[in-house]
Amino acid sequence: MTHILLQLAYFFAIVFCAYTASWLLIRASRDQMVWALAACQLLVVVWCVPKLLFPYSTTIEMKYVLYAISYIGISLIGPAWLLFSFLYCRRKLPFRAVCLLFSVAAADYGLFLTNELHHLFYRVFEVAYTRYGPFFYIHMLYTYCCVLLGMGMVLREFWKKRVAVVHMVLIILAAAVPLGLNLLYISRVVRSSSDLTPPAFALSSFFMFLAVFRYDFLDINVLAFEQIFSSIAEGVLVYNKRGVVTYCNKAAQDWLGVRTGDELSMVDHRLRDLGAEAIEKGRASASQVLTLPKGVRLRMKQYIYPDRKGAMAAGTLLFTDVGEYYELLKQSQELAVSEQRLAIEKERNRIAQEVHDTTGHTLTMIRSLIKLIRVACDEQGMTGKGEGQTGAGTGRGEGVTERRTAGAGAEGEKAAGEGAAGEKAAGEGAAGDKAAGEEAAGAGRELEGYLEQAQSLAAEGIRQLRLSINHMRQGTGYELVTQGVVQLAESVKEIKIEAEIQGQDGPKYSHLSGIVYSCLREAVTNCLRYADASRMDVILKFSDMALCLYIFDDGRGCGMVQESHGLSGIRERVEKAGGQVRFLSAEREGFQIYMELPVEKDGQEKSARSI
Repeated sequence: MTHILLQLAYFFAIVFCAYTASWLLIRASRDQMVWALAACQLLVVVWCVPKLLFPYSTTIEMKYVLYAISYIGISLIGPAWLLFSFLYCRRKLPFRAVCLLFSVAAADYGLFLTNELHHLFYRVFEVAYTRYGPFFYIHMLYTYCCVLLGMGMVLREFWKKRVAVVHMVLIILAAAVPLGLNLLYISRVVRSSSDLTPPAFALSSFFMFLAVFRYDFLDINVLAFEQIFSSIAEGVLVYNKRGVVTYCNKAAQDWLGVRTGDELSMVDHRLRDLGAEAIEKGRASASQVLTLPKGVRLRMKQYIYPDRKGAMAAGTLLFTDVGEYYELLKQSQELAVSEQRLAIEKERNRIAQEVHDTTGHTLTMIRSLIKLIRVACDEQGMTGKGEGQTGAGTGRGEGVTERRTAGAGAEGEKAAGEGAAGEKAAGEGAAGDKAAGEEAAGAGRELEGYLEQAQSLAAEGIRQLRLSINHMRQGTGYELVTQGVVQLAESVKEIKIEAEIQGQDGPKYSHLSGIVYSCLREAVTNCLRYADASRMDVILKFSDMALCLYIFDDGRGCGMVQESHGLSGIRERVEKAGGQVRFLSAEREGFQIYMELPVEKDGQEKSARSI
């Protein structure tokens, strides 16, 4: 029966220690302190597992292997606990000291492994009987010293933090019970054939379980977020149910002049000096505004955190710099004003771009028509002058004939012949006058056509300006891209524009009609103004993924392309639609524009085809 109870004790010790270690590794913060405590629990597991198999060891070799596994946990449990204690007390143990601690443990374990050479660790090591040697007691003394030193440090930290008595008792029992039973077993005060230390760890693990889960022994959240709380601008002050300040970050310390460990009554007195109402312990309060001597205004809010039974477990005072808040609010308002100004400026630039393109194109086209009208007027004026000279010559010829006929009767026949010639000339003059009249009528109709087109362009320009101001894009009235391109090409008279359509236009390209129209319009305007060209070729190519527009003229070109207001407007429109544009030119080689626009309306998927 005793054997079964010991086996159950070993089993529960393994289960509790393994469960505690797993919970720490999964749910707790991954810092060095948690790793050290989890390592202590796992070392207990390594210590206890071979104990379950000891009754089944029938040879000295099997017993030696089980002891070798068990002593891994026994040798390292002391240094691991001491390292955890230093980390829990926030004391950094030097790396050399850590190496020294575990080096001594490794040396003890090496003496155990080499016991057959010197028999100083075990005097007698048999299947049914074991007698310890001097190195074994030195090893156990070293383990006790590590555990006791760690316990002293933890208790001192508990006392400093004013931890509850039940908390301190549980941790003391978790470490003292296994050591006490182990000491009784080694000293032979308690006569037993089995080591009582591993079963004691079942009780120790239960105490550790209560400390971690019931009383938040590690205070994981505070440890994980302490650095964050120390660096934030808000002041944080935490007090326990006994009215003792357990945490106070740097901001709260600077503002209130309080420290960790002060009584809540002292904090309350300080707050009342600053104009706040008294703190009601155990009850959350509405926000209050404090005014510090330096003019800093703080907003204070109290929060209460209950335990499982609903009673107060802790309270928190949160202090916020209201002046900084309003400064941020002021900056946000200024940023909103700046964004509004930027939006207005952007809208102004948009309207300016539209007005530039529309007005420039309209005026350039009207200037081109005026130039054609002037040329036509000059040609018509020169024709009228020649006809006048011809009529004058004819009149003079007729007068001479009449005088000669009246003065010389003897030359009647000659005069008659000249009269016949005069009649013939008069007939030819009448025919010439008729042709000249028809030519003049045709020139008049041509001039009238130019004037009507100029009037139409002016009216269209005014309409486009209204559309621009109303945030409507030119070209959106065209359902098909080709409609705008053909209409624009046919409206130009000064130079010849040939438009070639490749592919099939359709409704899926209609959202690009405004962009194509505006870009082509600006290209035509620049050509009429600066290129001194006689011809422009426009190629419009439709594909499944993209719409391409190529524009060429035979003007004088330029050595370096400088993107002025017009060209930059073309680039802005194309790139905003997700497309690409290139401008190429050289001296006496004209000007070329290559554009590629994606068919997708969002412009996110671009064609892989390069231009």
